[in-house]
Amino acid sequence: MEEFRSRFTSRRWRLRWPDPSAVAQLMRQLGCSPALARALSGRGQGQGQGGFHPEDLLRTDRGLINPPWAFPEMDTAVERLLQAKERGERLFLHGDFDVDGLCGTALLYLGLRRVGFKEIKVEVEDRERGHGLNPEVVERVCREGFRLLITIDCGISDPDYVAQLQSAGVDVIITDHHQPLRLRELPPAKAILNSGLGFEDRAYPNKGLAGVGAAFQLLRGLYERLGLEQDAEEFLDLVMLGTVADLVPLVTDGQAENKALVAQGLQLLKEGRGRLGLRTLISKVGLDPGRLTAGEVGYIVAPKLNAANRVGDPRVAFLLLITEDKARADYLSEILLDYNRDRQVAQDDLLFQAEELIRAGAADPKKDKIIILEGEYWNPGIIGLVASDLVERYYLPVILISRGERESRASGRSIPEFDLFASLERFSHLLIRHGGHPLAAGFTISNGNIPALKEGLSAYAAERLADLDGPTSWIDAVLEPEEISFQLYEEVQRLSPFGMGNPEPRFLLPHVRLEAIEPVGSGGDHLKCRARAGGREFSCIGFGLGRYAPRLWEMGEAEVGLIFKLGRDEWLGEVNLQLELEDFVWV
Repeated sequence: MEEFRSRFTSRRWRLRWPDPSAVAQLMRQLGCSPALARALSGRGQGQGQGGFHPEDLLRTDRGLINPPWAFPEMDTAVERLLQAKERGERLFLHGDFDVDGLCGTALLYLGLRRVGFKEIKVEVEDRERGHGLNPEVVERVCREGFRLLITIDCGISDPDYVAQLQSAGVDVIITDHHQPLRLRELPPAKAILNSGLGFEDRAYPNKGLAGVGAAFQLLRGLYERLGLEQDAEEFLDLVMLGTVADLVPLVTDGQAENKALVAQGLQLLKEGRGRLGLRTLISKVGLDPGRLTAGEVGYIVAPKLNAANRVGDPRVAFLLLITEDKARADYLSEILLDYNRDRQVAQDDLLFQAEELIRAGAADPKKDKIIILEGEYWNPGIIGLVASDLVERYYLPVILISRGERESRASGRSIPEFDLFASLERFSHLLIRHGGHPLAAGFTISNGNIPALKEGLSAYAAERLADLDGPTSWIDAVLEPEEISFQLYEEVQRLSPFGMGNPEPRFLLPHVRLEAIEPVGSGGDHLKCRARAGGREFSCIGFGLGRYAPRLWEMGEAEVGLIFKLGRDEWLGEVNLQLELEDFVWV
């Protein structure tokens, strides 16, 4: 392994030198270039790790999607739905307010109505009441005489509420992917479909399946029993959207199911199919549904839908996902765009407040190993976004606490070296409620317990991150100038869709001289230049790197190493290869 240091930041870049025998094997099996084989070998792929078959790296077909019966309790869940259909029972759907939950709720609502469930009550959570079931929902379900409730992207951490419902004669089917608060204390539900449960009697092959994926599998199981299995595939656009938005890994432990789900959902949109409301929103943000990428979904489309639960009403996003009326889709999309503008203003304002607190000494990123800040009545829908901004800036775990009168709500984001959810588990005795994942978690806490939590988490982070030395990223392969070509770009695209667990390959081109360096874009945020190496010249763009232009000018003729991804630039019908720069390193 070799390490390279960024010229302008504290980031370190690591390169695994490829195994020559693995490179040769990948070239034979995939028919790919040495450059791509080196990149895959450098990731440890194609060498037997994780149960991977090299051919699966290029597959996105539906054969990678697990059968619904891979959930141990799927048969029980489907039988209960068939019973409800035969009896004409009303259904109650309770979904989380984020995009994953909204997509799963929309999918089940549309899919169940399609096969004859006429009365379906939908309850979309809001942030004021928090994640999961609550007393109001339990009371309403019992009062209105429902006999079957399905949770979407929630419910696994609500054993008490589920017990109340079951004892009142209401069966509960949980579709979720979160960890239970206490590992073996599962809700006494009729059936649990949760990919996040690791113990053998509850295991599902793909531990990274999103909440919408669990809901989709429930619908697939029902449709299969009804002889309509293929019909469930028309909802893959919703599965794609929720999977990408929730940042679950596309490839994990030898399972490429999520990658296939995302690819198939994108293909549905490219064929002009899928939800009318989703296609309308995609067009309104300036994207072409026929050429949409997973990256555009994650960075451009999903935030518009999530804005509804952050500063508005999440039901607006849900209604957009189920509408079949174009005028209504236009109207709801415009509301979401307004929400997103409000979200951006609120996020910028709260980020300024957080930075002011840091400057005033509320936290010291140079000494502390975790940043914990609190403010009066901060917007609970925004604090997670600002925590992400601060993590990116300081490369430390960050928790922001919105202080209320007696209780406070918090949201945190973390780095790979620090499991935030596990750290909260250590201090669960101080918390009213908590949940999340290793990189993102939240909790509710009594104000009197905040000092003890801050002290405990700070000490724990100091111990766990004692050797932390800035962010570390991976380079997949070193390229020679003559290897950079459209052929390699097209080979790389065969690995798509890209995202968590399946990142787009990053390359290093050493010994480069830069010319025609100029900041471009609004405010000079981006960087444009030409790179010369080995007698060849390459066009380069660095999104968000405009601030480095003066320092690159100062370098003059000095050589630099470029960290980049391969991209394409299309202008006036002409398509050119382009290096999408990420960093400049010492070589």
